[in-house]
Amino acid sequence: MHDQNGICTAAVGSVTHAERAKSLLARAAIRARVIKVSSGERYGCVYGIEVPCSQKKNVEEILSLQRLHVRQWT
Repeated sequence: MHDQNGICTAAVGSVTHAERAKSLLARAAIRARVIKVSSGERYGCVYGIEVPCSQKKNVEEILSLQRLHVRQWT
């Protein structure tokens, strides 16, 4: 799923994981932006990264190789 601008969001968990994902993707020349996905009282905040939807498959592969799990795509 993606918005009209072709931007997809990958929820990765903590802000630390999101920053690490952003750094890994930058090395692969994939632009990413860290965002807060939700503010949960029970489980804490969930952070993610926004990436071009056209790069979704590449993002999944890069993060998987580095053992960063994407919880959900939106």
